Amino acid sequence: MMRRMKRCCLLVIYNILLIPTLLSQNHYENEMDCFITDLMERMTLREKLGQLNLPSGGDLVTGSVMNGELSDMIRKQEIGGFFNVKGIQKINALQHLAVEESRLKIPLLVGADVIHGYETIFPIPLALSCSWDTLAVERMARISAIEASADG
Repeated sequence: MMRRMKRCCLLVIYNILLIPTLLSQNHYENEMDCFITDLMERMTLREKLGQLNLPSGGDLVTGSVMNGELSDMIRKQEIGGFFNVKGIQKINALQHLAVEESRLKIPLLVGADVIHGYETIFPIPLALSCSWDTLAVERMARISAIEASADG
């Protein structure tokens, strides 16, 4: 009988400790769902389509271009991000336009094509695979990751 009582007490204590944890997780998910739903309702169709626009930046995002059409598109949230923009200063300038000067303050998604190197250009992965040198492939990937990370 005592054993049974101990088990019941432990089960009650366990449930008391477990329920708040489960409720707090759902609260976060519900809060995030509400935030996203609200944001999507406030976005115009043009802004939603703009989030799908991911042009290649390259060196086009400097000087007069930053003050021209691209900057206006970022402010209007007609661009969701950039691909291949090098340099943390350029990325920060673009993010400033998106977060500080746009209506909904949505940050840009910034990506880079580092599939066969960043500053150091390596053979394409298909060529590397033909070498059967897994150590060389690993070194190439590590060097590319270090270079890309160093650039922001």
